[in-house]
Amino acid sequence: MKKRLTILAFLITGLIIDGLAQLHVKGTPVAAKEDLPVEVSYIRPVKEDTNNRNNNNKEYPLYAGYIAGFSNRAEKPGTWSFSKNGNAVWRLGITVKEAKGLNVYFENVNLKNGQQLFIYDPGLKTVLGAFSQINNGNSLATELIPGDSLIIELDSPKKTSILPFTISDVGVSVLNTDRNERGFGDAGSCEVLVNCPEGDDWKNEKRGVAKILVRDGSSLFWCTGSLVNNTKVDGIPYFLTANHCGEHASEQDYSKWIFYFNYESTDCEFPVNEPSHQSLSGSKLIANAGQSTSTGSDFKLVLLKDDVPKDYLPFYNGWNRSGDVSASGVTIHHPEGDLKMISTYDIPLVSTDYNNPTPDPEGHYWQVKWKKTESGFGVTEPGSSGCPLFDPSGYIIGQLSGGRASCSSPEQPDYYGKFSASWMSNGTDSINQLQPWLDPINSGVMTLRGVDPDSSGIMANFSADIVEISTGGQVHFYNNSHGNITSSRWYFPGGEPSGSEMTDPLPVTYHNAGEYDVKLVVHSANSIDSLIRKNYIRVLPNITPNPSTTGKFKIIFGSQVPEDLDIKVTDISGRNVRYYVSPVTKSSFELNLSTIPSGVYLVKIITNGNTRILKAVVSK
Repeated sequence: MKKRLTILAFLITGLIIDGLAQLHVKGTPVAAKEDLPVEVSYIRPVKEDTNNRNNNNKEYPLYAGYIAGFSNRAEKPGTWSFSKNGNAVWRLGITVKEAKGLNVYFENVNLKNGQQLFIYDPGLKTVLGAFSQINNGNSLATELIPGDSLIIELDSPKKTSILPFTISDVGVSVLNTDRNERGFGDAGSCEVLVNCPEGDDWKNEKRGVAKILVRDGSSLFWCTGSLVNNTKVDGIPYFLTANHCGEHASEQDYSKWIFYFNYESTDCEFPVNEPSHQSLSGSKLIANAGQSTSTGSDFKLVLLKDDVPKDYLPFYNGWNRSGDVSASGVTIHHPEGDLKMISTYDIPLVSTDYNNPTPDPEGHYWQVKWKKTESGFGVTEPGSSGCPLFDPSGYIIGQLSGGRASCSSPEQPDYYGKFSASWMSNGTDSINQLQPWLDPINSGVMTLRGVDPDSSGIMANFSADIVEISTGGQVHFYNNSHGNITSSRWYFPGGEPSGSEMTDPLPVTYHNAGEYDVKLVVHSANSIDSLIRKNYIRVLPNITPNPSTTGKFKIIFGSQVPEDLDIKVTDISGRNVRYYVSPVTKSSFELNLSTIPSGVYLVKIITNGNTRILKAVVSK
């Protein structure tokens, strides 16, 4: 029987971008085996909104296409027929003239037992599905299928009067007319594929990075982002990107975002055919900067609708919120929505405001300048927005906001919103901070390693109820390690006890002022892992009595008073006040504030370049 195709008469151009695997059960559409009809329907053309086209600025996400309104009220919405085994088959074809790729957005998905949904091109070169009951929900978005036509097929044990889904709209990918078409990507020739030698030390980190087909109103965009770990190490699929990616997206838009994992070459050669990869659809906005780049750090944290399947080989990247300057590292990204690339820096980052070369220690951005390497001069491009910036330890320290670097000007800087600023500096509400979501146990840790969720591996991880105490204070430690842990060994230099083999040790007392490391080693049946946090516990000198009715205080170090000790006393407004110091013992001295009025004063104790601030209350 002759096949017929539904026509959507849209006059546009496009970019071919394809995916080969989404969350689904394995299956084969009946059309691959039998010659069944596809009904012809005509739907009113929709004019493309061209306001977002040809935008090459990384401050804005890369335009990928637009949304074409689709309605089941078409004149003849698909046709039912019967396969040789008696199953009912519903099919509808869609064509958009000159499109380079199409995808479909479904709503009210309620597939019944035995029903399977497929989406594919007429030549069956790309088949998505079968989608089944595991995909039921308010929305489902499919990957882009290359070409200007696709077919939607429902295989069902019996014919139904009402389809178990609603086709809400169709995504249409386009080719920016000022770019050179290269099939499935258009990254600049200077870019370095992630599996070149430059990526050899980043094989775990790259697994967390994915490109995003962002839906924002009636437009589609390309961005990049990464899975991120949290201190529970529980595999919650948090995903970090830039806030300007889908800045005006609605809750419904987020539910239709599509995340492409493992979209990369297998080696250092650009492949002739597009490589296989996996994807997930659906997310929810959790937190974002909510401000412009002039005041905010341009971060966005979303939660994926589904857990990332283990066969996607996901890696939840770690992070560093200290704000310390990184001297070297990389970024991993999808420029122009192309295959995964890597760019390298070995010049120390500069703390700045956005797009401002003037250093500012309080700035919310890292200025980055890229380096020429063995395989190219990797930079970032439109489509890289939101990609993670890594320090030498493989920790995320920022996400791309924009900049002027390009293959034609590789020496120009890029700007990444600081992870440390995104932690708590964009507002006081949890919807504007990373901290409540990525440190749900309030561990206070400055760094967290990435984790492979494969249960066969283990990862040492711990936290403390408090990290800054006075001499003689106690700290409770908690074992947050991941995997099948069979034994643990703690090391507490400077603490009492100095070690423990308990899973969660007894409280540790610190008698002497200073900064102390903590180390945890964990074992499984066949592996070992360890974690050391440098200068994790800060023990401050104890000041007593406090308040003092005479203005005289005793400051106790617990051990010998440091030789390089410097003391400064100010009032709350920062003005210096008169004070006197005299030794009492080798481990303490008297601070005399008896000549000043009652009030609260700040005592700054400086040793080895470290400043500890104590409060002293004079109450005469």
